[in-house]
Amino acid sequence: MPPAPPHPPTVMQVYAPFFVGTFLNIFLYGIAVTQMYTYHRTSKGDKPWMKLLVLYLFVMETINSVCDIGLVFEPLLLNFGNPNIVATSPWTLRLDGVSTTLISTPVQIFMAWRIKIIMETAIPAAVIVILAISSLIGSVWLAVAVSNTPQYANFDEFRGAPSLWLISSAVADIAIACYLVYGLAKKRTGFAVLNDQIDRIIRVTIQTGSLTALTALIDVIVFLSVPETTIFFAWDLTLSKLYTTTLLSSLNARSSAINAERNKLNEPNALFSSEASSHLTFNQNNSVRVPRYNPQQVPKVGSYSEDQLSFRDAAPSTDFNVLVSHSTISENTGQAIYPPSKLFPP
Repeated sequence: MPPAPPHPPTVMQVYAPFFVGTFLNIFLYGIAVTQMYTYHRTSKGDKPWMKLLVLYLFVMETINSVCDIGLVFEPLLLNFGNPNIVATSPWTLRLDGVSTTLISTPVQIFMAWRIKIIMETAIPAAVIVILAISSLIGSVWLAVAVSNTPQYANFDEFRGAPSLWLISSAVADIAIACYLVYGLAKKRTGFAVLNDQIDRIIRVTIQTGSLTALTALIDVIVFLSVPETTIFFAWDLTLSKLYTTTLLSSLNARSSAINAERNKLNEPNALFSSEASSHLTFNQNNSVRVPRYNPQQVPKVGSYSEDQLSFRDAAPSTDFNVLVSHSTISENTGQAIYPPSKLFPP
């Protein structure tokens, strides 16, 4: 007697991971929008193309969220009661991978550009760009494969496509984190304020980079090791939001570093007493207005140009400027060892 055919999966088994993934996607969308608002408030000096990149990510994240909502709306509402929904994937599934990599690839290329500035070499950036483009190719390949074979039971026939997409993306994320940590660590100096800023950026880099890499690796491992199931979609649908959050976290960390340095200047120190520190006023030129002081109390004052800081003897004056600098200052020459853009690129 031939064995009985296996029972088809239930609607719960197929679409519960989609529901969880969509819920997390929308939750992270709210976080991403909040970070975009923070960036909008603190990005007055950024170049127009950077602001356009953030706007592009907002548009793509909105499209991605709509597509993910369609993953549960189409089968559970439009086709409610149709027995084929447990066998055939929703139409919007074809767009999920492509919309995700259309977000992750620009983010990874942008991070590669920052690495090129920090490390002052193009080789690490070229490696990351190649990996990012490979992940985009893998997602397009996957979209074509799902369009031709939309049945869940046949997803094992094109394992190469999601493997190329997710593995390339994960390796790129790991490379970004490693290169950034290495490049920033080399910028460490004997100045505590600057080192604190570098350590803060390194922590953000490790946390965000490891999160996206780990999510992509778990995604591909579960897809390959647990066939004929949709469980991996529970976290697969969150990938795009994690990439956007990674980029915005790194951009917003710049203003946090600047504010931290300004707070350092407001603390009592050898240059200003605690009473004077409470009267410091910042302006848009990153300088401080200070009440009357005897030049004998302040032997040097700083003046700032675009990429360097120099010192001169303080003359009797009603006020003077003290730079809120992001550069490392040479104790011998009073010149910036490297410009702020090398440490905190846009």
